Amino acid sequence: MTAPKGGGIVPLGGFYFLYFGALGIILPFFPAYLKSLALSASQVGVLLALPPLFSLLAPPLWSLLADRSGRADVVLSVLSFGACACFSLLLAAQRFSWLLLVLAAYAAFNSSITPLVDSLTLERLSSSRGSYARVRLFGSIGFVLSSTIFGMAISKIDRATVIAALCLMAGYFAWSLAIRTASAGVHVGRLLGGFRQLADRDLAVFLTGTCLHWIACAPFHGTFSIHLQALGLRPRVVGLASGLGVLAETAFMYSYPRFSNRISAKHLLFVAFVASSLRWIGMAAVDRPAFIILLSLLHAFTFGAFYIASVAYVASRTPPQLRASGQGLFVSITFGVGGLIGYLISGVGYDALGGHRLFAVAALVELAAAWLVLRIKADTGLHAPRSVAASGVPG
Repeated sequence: MTAPKGGGIVPLGGFYFLYFGALGIILPFFPAYLKSLALSASQVGVLLALPPLFSLLAPPLWSLLADRSGRADVVLSVLSFGACACFSLLLAAQRFSWLLLVLAAYAAFNSSITPLVDSLTLERLSSSRGSYARVRLFGSIGFVLSSTIFGMAISKIDRATVIAALCLMAGYFAWSLAIRTASAGVHVGRLLGGFRQLADRDLAVFLTGTCLHWIACAPFHGTFSIHLQALGLRPRVVGLASGLGVLAETAFMYSYPRFSNRISAKHLLFVAFVASSLRWIGMAAVDRPAFIILLSLLHAFTFGAFYIASVAYVASRTPPQLRASGQGLFVSITFGVGGLIGYLISGVGYDALGGHRLFAVAALVELAAAWLVLRIKADTGLHAPRSVAASGVPG
């Protein structure tokens, strides 16, 4: 059984729209919802560390099942149903111990959805002349619309956060049933084999830098809505800032091919980390909503430039037969290890330092990452092709 040539792009675009629409509510607003349950910021940090923890463990197993069965579409539907069913238990879970179990179960399914649908999309497009960016753009649109509309619609962050996200999750599960293909997925042997590439000194330095960057981003991902609530700001500020940030990120990704030959991945990473440091310094210094929303424009660098440069660098440092494993290694170290450490530290840090001081510490970590990336010796062949420049996801 083979995938239809060029077919099924609309179902994939719809899935991206609904899936990242759900994330547009979960990522900005869910930390504040957890805080509203009388949890400490440290406990919130532990709960938010579960998705990156499972991103180290679950994707290879689900991908192996997709490869062995030859039915990645069915595996995607199972993951979507499992994520939706587990998330629905949050309507009853209130205590930290129950939340820990429920979110662990949710992360076991949800952490594997993005790599699987990405591989499905790339497989489908490999037999057509379609653009991954054009399909993936539906996800960015869904994220912007849901985060902005939800933030404008509510006056406080409560159970409505879970209900709204759950409706979109039920939607992408139903939509996943329209996706039909043969087999797809990350080859686990290659993914695990990618860890051998850490013997490359420059690649190891690069991954240390990207891991530090993602640790520095954790106060934003984990405590942004909590920080804004502590400042007495309305949920609409969270929604507007998140939506504008993703718009800036998307604009950067589409404009990057115009100047991709003028800057190396190494130097683009340096610019991204310095710009992110300026963003966190700004967050440490301001408390007015207009300034906070304007600072979100720097998300073009915090995620857009960072992701583009990282994908380009890994592609340039790994041989063709190991490029898939190289990208898997980047995801595991950066978003898995960096996310796990970052969420745990940011939760404890918020309780100990408060929001403004925590962002100041994040700015220093970004400067360390910027210094580290300049230690990369090799600086040849690091220019990203146009196809790489278009392959981003909201952060």
